[in-house]
Amino acid sequence: MEANNISKDGKLAAIIAHLTFLGPVIAWFINQEEKDKFGSFYIKQSVGIFLLFLLISAILPIVPEVMFMPTLIGFYIFIFILWIYSFSGAVSNEYKLIPVIGGFIQKIFSSKK
Repeated sequence: MEANNISKDGKLAAIIAHLTFLGPVIAWFINQEEKDKFGSFYIKQSVGIFLLFLLISAILPIVPEVMFMPTLIGFYIFIFILWIYSFSGAVSNEYKLIPVIGGFIQKIFSSKK
């Protein structure tokens, strides 16, 4: 994907999508007017990171009590690294897929017409 034709609103939506769990909702409303591909790409990426966070948070209580804290810290570091990677792409006007799951996220959330 090329970084050409990125509108100001698309970049704004891409950056806002990474701020808190409400960011993707706000970014979605910003992106409704022009339907910028760059903004849509990063809204999907940030929603995917949030859903991954929820999924692993639901699975995490299965971990034995002795390993809970190291696993929890590792999990938070992993999610933070994914977030930084995605946010850096949004700021630098590059389409950066999240490693391993980024393509899957884009495929799942792409609209079928």
